[in-house]
Amino acid sequence: MAAAAVDSAMEVVPALAEEAAPEAVGLSCLVNLPGEVLEYILCSGSLTAADIGRVSSTCRRLRELCQSSGKVWKEQFRVRWPSLMKHYSPTDYVNWLEEYKVRQKAGLEARKIVASFSKRFFSEHVPCNGFSDIENLEGPEIFFEDELVCILNMEGRKALTWKYYAKKILYYLRQQKILNNLKAFLQQPDDYESYLEGAVYIDQYCNPLSDISLKDIQAQIDSIVELVCKTLRGINSRHPSLAFKAGESSMIMEIELQSQVLDAMNYVLYDQLKFKGNRMDYYNALNLYMHQVLIRRTGIPISMSLLYLTIARQLGVPLEPVNFPSHFLLRWCQGAEGASLDIFDYIYIDAFGKGKQLTVKECEYLIGQHVTAALYGVVNVKKVLQRMVGNLLSLGKREGIDQSYQLLRDSLDLYLAMYPDQVQLLLLQARLYFHLGIWPEKSFCLVLKVLDILQHIQTLDPGQHGAVGYLVQHTLEHIERKKEEVGVEVKLRSHEKHRDVCYSIGLIMKHKRELGI
Repeated sequence: MAAAAVDSAMEVVPALAEEAAPEAVGLSCLVNLPGEVLEYILCSGSLTAADIGRVSSTCRRLRELCQSSGKVWKEQFRVRWPSLMKHYSPTDYVNWLEEYKVRQKAGLEARKIVASFSKRFFSEHVPCNGFSDIENLEGPEIFFEDELVCILNMEGRKALTWKYYAKKILYYLRQQKILNNLKAFLQQPDDYESYLEGAVYIDQYCNPLSDISLKDIQAQIDSIVELVCKTLRGINSRHPSLAFKAGESSMIMEIELQSQVLDAMNYVLYDQLKFKGNRMDYYNALNLYMHQVLIRRTGIPISMSLLYLTIARQLGVPLEPVNFPSHFLLRWCQGAEGASLDIFDYIYIDAFGKGKQLTVKECEYLIGQHVTAALYGVVNVKKVLQRMVGNLLSLGKREGIDQSYQLLRDSLDLYLAMYPDQVQLLLLQARLYFHLGIWPEKSFCLVLKVLDILQHIQTLDPGQHGAVGYLVQHTLEHIERKKEEVGVEVKLRSHEKHRDVCYSIGLIMKHKRELGI
């Protein structure tokens, strides 16, 4: 109906304008239209922000329609930067005109910084002190990041240098923010056990350019919970879990009712949705990222266990994580509440093995060795995350010589965020930074970073004097080499008739476009 009104209005206005001739008459007819029709026209998408600014200056009625907190400027903001709308609540008061100005200013600043990077740095690694320009940015960081994403999404092969540095800056910004969030998360009290949230931080840190959020992952898990509830309704239509509301943390105490939940979960996860342990490609980092586990429906014991644990707890079954050697497990208490329990009062669940329930002896058969009772104990969220990061660290060490070692760097950063004084990991980080900074074209400040790490190691453990001294010596030698100018290596032609040629093939060339080809 509104669209019909607009069509008729658009037909009427030109007709009246032709009849009356003066522009003032046409404007008068326009402003006499109903407010909702005028608003529909102004939000049609054909007008730019500059157009809206001019329209709002023509008369009081149009100025009121284009008020800074109104629908017109909100639509201008939404059309220009649609991905930012998820950061605003429908119930919040927002000055959309001011937000538009701030976002536009942030975009200009982002492009200015990216342009300065492309002029200053032409190497594989951006120097670590090169990010000092963006550490004191004014305005919301999400606006700056959004502009970087816009640069990355430019069509085709345009502005490749800008895209390269925009990616570097975005990677750095997001990782710093995620690392700070993880450190704050780890400062929570010991009884704070959101295992899923911690796992998502690890996922985000290793994949900072992907759009990963706890909210989205939780929404996917909620949809699985709905399927489990549907199956559970067929088993027991009066089951108390069916009355749980989203966000509730109630627990069911009756073992039989808990068993019904686990039966429904196993059917939905493994029979209906076809989740399974990834035995064919076990040593793949994707198996540890929660968003990839949900997409690919496969993982390794620890990631599958965290998914299983999260669903069970939402439905009232108090499972607990067990840091079992070689194969992460969950335990399900069978004893009476308040009683003195030992490891035989639990059933152990193998989420990697389609939710199979195991006794203590079967757990030992699973890994082929006898273990002490201590290894059947529950672990807190920090220990769970430590094991996840430890798995990533092992995978990072397996990377080939020709790779970037990005996974190794990321996992070391995460591990040291949890345990900042681990001497062996600090030594590994020092060796890694040294390895990445030894060539002339690499970042000089990586070498200085190595010296800082080595000094910290020496303070923590004087017994590492030999290893630290060796690295310090080679690092200082590298600094001296960096001071010397390194010229272009010229490979002369070996044939006698070409002995006067001073350039190797490729040093002098013309672009095909210059030759008109």
